[in-house]
Amino acid sequence: MFLPVDISGINNLSGGVLSLLYASGPVAKVVVSILFVFSIVSWTIILCKLKQYGKTERDAERFMRIAREVDSFKKLVTTYRETPNNAFYRLMFASYKEVASRQKENPGIRPEIMPSVENALKIVISEETERFERRLSFLATTANTAPFIGLFGTVWGIMDSFREIGLKGTTSLSVVAPGISEALIATAIGLAAAIPAVLAYNYFNGRLKRILSKMENASMYILNLLEK
Repeated sequence: MFLPVDISGINNLSGGVLSLLYASGPVAKVVVSILFVFSIVSWTIILCKLKQYGKTERDAERFMRIAREVDSFKKLVTTYRETPNNAFYRLMFASYKEVASRQKENPGIRPEIMPSVENALKIVISEETERFERRLSFLATTANTAPFIGLFGTVWGIMDSFREIGLKGTTSLSVVAPGISEALIATAIGLAAAIPAVLAYNYFNGRLKRILSKMENASMYILNLLEK
């Protein structure tokens, strides 16, 4: 013999996730809104970084190809000056500016100016590193905090379910299901915001290391051409 179960609350859950969000309490709506903001900002950063890193890697390939083909720093400047506003152009421009300022004092390229050129290149690499890392910290923040915000929504939904049970003195689905649904939705959205953020953060860190390695190689090419 089966015990009767009140399933009147199931019809209230048949409208999908949007209807559940609409019918949820104010705390659940605030939690879900915060997670949506985290998710939207994270995806905006991901798309912007994909574009930025992709362009920089293409610029790196072009610079390396030109640097291998030319036999003097002057030819490198003449050839690559048509591609401004990128990290490798700024490397070349910083070294050119340093050489030009030193040549005013001592005509010709002297061995003693090489350390100052090397320092100028290091400064540019440091500045570009800061620019490439900008806003990546938000992805790490999203990856670390979104699950806990979702967990807060989960705990609150369960607390609300038990409160309704205590007030109405019944464990029917119409009493328990709404609170549990809010809890599950908050958890799901928290994970949906955190998982892409942590994957993107690790992915961009790997690409950033490769870009910085290419900038170091570009600096070596510039220094070698200057020594000639």
